[in-house]
Amino acid sequence: MLSVKQTTSAAVGAGTLVRGGPCRKCNLVDNAGNCFSPSTNELSESEEDNTEMFSHTFSSSLSLSSNFPLPKSLVKSIPRIYKEQLEPLDMRFGTVRNEGYTLSVRKCHKKVLSTRQFSRRAKASIAFIVKRPGCIICKEQGLMLQELVQSFPENRIATWAVVKEIDVDNEGLTALYQNYFRFPFFLDKKMKLYKALGNNIANPFKFFYNIRKNGARKRIADRGIEGTFMGKGDGVILGGVLIFDAKGNIRYAFQENSTGEELPIEEFRCALNAIIAE
Repeated sequence: MLSVKQTTSAAVGAGTLVRGGPCRKCNLVDNAGNCFSPSTNELSESEEDNTEMFSHTFSSSLSLSSNFPLPKSLVKSIPRIYKEQLEPLDMRFGTVRNEGYTLSVRKCHKKVLSTRQFSRRAKASIAFIVKRPGCIICKEQGLMLQELVQSFPENRIATWAVVKEIDVDNEGLTALYQNYFRFPFFLDKKMKLYKALGNNIANPFKFFYNIRKNGARKRIADRGIEGTFMGKGDGVILGGVLIFDAKGNIRYAFQENSTGEELPIEEFRCALNAIIAE
């Protein structure tokens, strides 16, 4: 996960991951293919890898206090993950309906960018990998991501959601869509994106402990979000967030690790600004 801190310096380094993949040590290389360590500013030879190409450019007002890692499970899945099939869902009329065809993950990203909401002006897209739609935490996450997207002018950032099941809590799913995250939804029946994020599992014995530890109750109350923490359906496999650039390459990943964990919205903003600035 990207860690960001403010700095007073006028400019910071920029690195671009070239074809052949990131260094296994720091996941970041410069234009020449050399390993770049933000902590030491030293260059060394990068190790060869066959993963997908990524590129990173950092804004002049931010400094990275750590590298820009992707989960190992996700790195292993690239580029295969782009071809995994998702099913578009139609929830415009208060019901959940499968549209009867599938699209690859990359085509889902492109489909979202071509909708009237964004009209191909978007420079990146955020994929919200939902743990359990009826859960009040997922409502909060959807609202936070919606507010983040709306904070960028001229529809520069697109967004969409992925769920693991339907016909279990369609009422909760339509409520999430209508009130907290009014963007396209897709069904990941085989849970490929969840597996790519590591299939992190919520500990049922620490459920309420994690809610208290993460301050979820106060956050939810302050936002006036209604619902329960439980919801219906599979709430064991946790979700997360993926950020794609305009070409459909995954550039950032956030893995949810415990129930009630607050989304690192400023980290998302930093990653999005870096992509837009390229």
